[in-house]
This record gives sequence, C-alpha cells and structure tokens, in this order.
Amino acid sequence: MSTPVISSRTHGQVVLYLPRKSSVPTLPYELHKHVSADAWAVRIPQLIRLSNRYNRPVLEGIWFILMFIAMLVLPVALHDIIRRSLKQRMSRDDAQYQTRFVSFAIVIGIVMLFVGPHMAWKFMGQKRATELVKRWETEDARLRSPGAFIPVWTVKLPGYLSTNTCLAVTTPHATIPTYFHPAAYMPSWINGPADPGAPDGVPATYQGFQQQPMYGEIPLYGNTNGSTLPPYVGDGTRGYTDEKSGLDETRV
Repeated sequence: MSTPVISSRTHGQVVLYLPRKSSVPTLPYELHKHVSADAWAVRIPQLIRLSNRYNRPVLEGIWFILMFIAMLVLPVALHDIIRRSLKQRMSRDDAQYQTRFVSFAIVIGIVMLFVGPHMAWKFMGQKRATELVKRWETEDARLRSPGAFIPVWTVKLPGYLSTNTCLAVTTPHATIPTYFHPAAYMPSWINGPADPGAPDGVPATYQGFQQQPMYGEIPLYGNTNGSTLPPYVGDGTRGYTDEKSGLDETRV
C-alpha cells in the first residue's frame, strides 16, 4: 500500500516529502514547462529506490538497541576487573578514580563503534543522491535553450529512524499581479512619449541664456526677453503678456 506524498510550496520552491512506499506524485504545475512528465515519472521512482537502499528503519532500531545494551552491560561487567588490575599499581582512591575514567572511555568507544559505521553509510547514500539530482540538472540544461530557466534539484535522505526523503525543486518566479490590462491605454507620463523628439515640458537650458525656455511654441515666462530679442509668436504679434510685469520683487 502506497503512502501519500506530502508537498509544500514556498516562494520559488516546491518541497516534496517522499515516504519509502510512495507512488509517483503529480508533476507540480509550476514545472510543467520545464520538466517533462516522462522524465518526472522516471526520476522520482529512481530517487525512492536509491533512498530505500540507505534507509532501514528496522535495522537502525535494532542497531540502536544493541548500542544501548552494550553501553550498560560492558562498563558494569568490566568495572571490577579494571579496578582489581589498577589496585596492584596504585592506591585505592587513585584506582577508583581511574576505573571510572576507563569506564567512561569504554562508553565513548562503544558509541563511536556503533555510530561511526552508520554515519559513514548515511554519508555515502547522501553523496550518491546528490550526484543523481545534479545529473538531472545537467540533462535539463542540455535540453533547454541558453538563458532559459533551469530547475535546481536538492535532496536530503532520511536521517536516523526516519522514513521521508525530502526533495526540493526551484520554480520560476511568478509575475507580479497587476490591475492594469496588458492592452489598456496608459498616459504619456507613464509610458513616455512615442516620439523621442516630442516636447516633454522640461525647460531646456541654452548656452548664454539667449533664448527663453519654451514648451513647444509657448514661452514659459512671457513672450519677450528684453528689447534685443524678437517676440516668440510666429506672426510677430504680442499674443502673450508677462504675468510678472509691473510687480516688484520683495524679499521676505
């Protein structure tokens, strides 16, 4: 009987928790354009089989029980033997102190004896799983065009007395939602003028200040600039007046 796959989604990532006896989960919709359904159907069972070779919950439980028994039995069984051996070389108090130290060292040695091979076994499986998903990334990069999005695969095999393989796959960043329709009309001050030479309303600075700033053919500060310059109206008539004429400047 297959166990359902638990999945979760974060920003830019899909995380799958694959049990030992799980069926192939549905391809996440975020990856439809980046991973084919056939490749997904082949890769997930391949990863589960690899994970199961390095995940033995029953064996790991028995191994843990044996380690716990050895930690309790061996130091107690060897305590008197060690103490009698040390009493022949040193005083009673020193022998008692050294016996406790040796018993503690035996416990540490038992833990290392049982945990060391188990850690090396798990490390070997994690290394092979990482190489497997990196090979998938290489296949995806070879099939995609340059500059296209390539999913990044990350896997973490089950730990001690655990059964779930954690598989994380990156997804492309979603487009920021907007209330504007793509074909909606936008004002010129948002999209900018279609004609690069069109006036933008920003007063230009001219060398020597020989000409007033203009907005198209309309002067920004009146139609004359002293007695030496001609009017700014094309027909020569004074169609505009200086709104500042006749006013005195007063400092505040």
